[in-house]
Amino acid sequence: MPFRDTEAFLPQCLDSICGQSYPHWELIAVDDRSRDGSYGILDSYARKDSRIQVLENRGAGIIPALRTAYLASGGSLVTRMDSDDIMTESRLQRMVGALTQSGRGHLAVGQVRYFSTDGISDGYARYERWLNTLTEAGANFSELYKECVIPSPCWMTWREDLEACDGFSPDRYPEDYDLCFRFYREGLRCLPCDEVLHLWRDYPQRTSRNSEH
Repeated sequence: MPFRDTEAFLPQCLDSICGQSYPHWELIAVDDRSRDGSYGILDSYARKDSRIQVLENRGAGIIPALRTAYLASGGSLVTRMDSDDIMTESRLQRMVGALTQSGRGHLAVGQVRYFSTDGISDGYARYERWLNTLTEAGANFSELYKECVIPSPCWMTWREDLEACDGFSPDRYPEDYDLCFRFYREGLRCLPCDEVLHLWRDYPQRTSRNSEH
């Protein structure tokens, strides 16, 4: 989980991770040069929970932060989280269960729900409906060229499969859409999911709204 200047949202995010019904996880949180109190919040959680590790980004930006986190991780299953979002309580359990049952060559995805204090735009509402319809059927790659068909903070796969897809190696933005194509290239099969597993926060300062990439 990369983080930068998200102190207003981190407690909610971290509480949702610590409250997962599946307990066997590790969180590698990488500080991408925060200028607010984000690092202190992560550090306080890490002092109370040994499953949380906080690192400094070896480079600058989200791709180097993802690489830094991945190199420090040790799990046989890998997922990504955004520091301004919220996991539903069953997210990890549902994904781990699906992958354990299905084995290698699969990608666990979950439905998403946007939320915002200012309301959700019609564009985001339509994207949410479209994405969740694909996810419910496990047909995400069928419309790969329309938009990003894998929600960037709500997927999980086997470590070996992520390695086969080159993981977080390429310096190509947008990194989530690029990874989507590499999942497809390697023939990973999306597992259908009829449950909302991730709450996606929208606000004016979101990276996807402001990044030069």
